Amino acid sequence: MAGLRSNLKNLFHNKIIRPMELDELKGLWKEDDKKLENRIELNEKLIQKMNMNNTVLEFDKMISKSILGRNFALVYCILSLIMASIIIEDLVYSVPAIIGSMAMLWSFIDHLSINKPDYSRISLIELQKSICNFRIHTSSTAKYDMAIFLLWQITFTPLYLKVHYKVSIYSNLKYFAIFCLSSIVISILVVSFSRKAYEKYDRKLKESESDLEKIIEFEKV
Repeated sequence: MAGLRSNLKNLFHNKIIRPMELDELKGLWKEDDKKLENRIELNEKLIQKMNMNNTVLEFDKMISKSILGRNFALVYCILSLIMASIIIEDLVYSVPAIIGSMAMLWSFIDHLSINKPDYSRISLIELQKSICNFRIHTSSTAKYDMAIFLLWQITFTPLYLKVHYKVSIYSNLKYFAIFCLSSIVISILVVSFSRKAYEKYDRKLKESESDLEKIIEFEKV
């Protein structure tokens, strides 16, 4: 573009192009520059919109999983209470199961604050706040969620085996040893998997917050 303008100026100085024609060319340059700026701005807006859509999609997946997990906590609570009521007189099995069910109920209530925002009405700043609040909530409850699930699993398994298979784990040394060993293995797997999952969620949520911050700054310009 600069070389073309230089050549045209030389032509003007050599009187090959008249002043009126040069003014017309300048007008065309300005018009082309304006069109180019508009196309660049439009492309930037489209890219930002795509980034926002990806952010919303990723956030919606994570919050949907959390809501599903919260609802399952209530299901586990009810299941434990029903099973415990069947052999309520056998306190060795029923009391721990009730304690596990209450822990699940507490987890369900604690996660009631998780709700999907209305993406069609929410502003960018409000969406960013929702993601930030969800990330803080998830990070603060991660350890409790793992502990509650393991507590429920340890209290529910003996009860289930007792009711359905008439297997008394606590009165059989072999079964009790197998149960303890399997519980340790499951606990290690659950903790390992959950930590990686929560770290991944935390990283993605931070990236989403950063992307929204860029979009907000872009719209201010």
